[in-house]
Amino acid sequence: MSGNFTDRLVASCGCIVFLLGGPLVMFYLAAFFPAGGDFLPPGLFPAVFGSFSSACGLLFIFWSIRELHVKGQGGIASFGRIHLTSKTKNLVTSGPYAVCRNPMHLGLVLFYLGISCAINSLYSLLFPLTVFLVASVAAVFIDEPRLKRDFGVEYDRWAAKVPRFWPRIIRN
Repeated sequence: MSGNFTDRLVASCGCIVFLLGGPLVMFYLAAFFPAGGDFLPPGLFPAVFGSFSSACGLLFIFWSIRELHVKGQGGIASFGRIHLTSKTKNLVTSGPYAVCRNPMHLGLVLFYLGISCAINSLYSLLFPLTVFLVASVAAVFIDEPRLKRDFGVEYDRWAAKVPRFWPRIIRN
């Protein structure tokens, strides 16, 4: 398994920022802008649905990270030509990458959506929506050009059969 101290440090910092910082922002939005009100019916449903969504999101995040380290032999922090962790050596098309091309982004959005549902504040819902928009732009303009450049035809074949964000469970 690839992974030096820098890779682990960046991954740990990323987890702290994304898995703790994001929810803190959402709680702040809900606490300081209560006028937005609930977007789900009150009761147990928001907490149960939110927990399920967040758990699915965490599964996708950590499964994606593992696949990148084990099969891609690289790290999780590459932004175009900037690599904060080891550059991925192999295109990863298995595991969560077999059902969507950006499972880490999908996982993060599901995680935040679940927290937003559990909080049940309309303003907190703005956070996962914003993250989705930013992740979409990053995927299209940063990640995909880098993967196309690094993996060429292999990337093109994978991109042609695997959707960008929304998983396709049934294969053609």
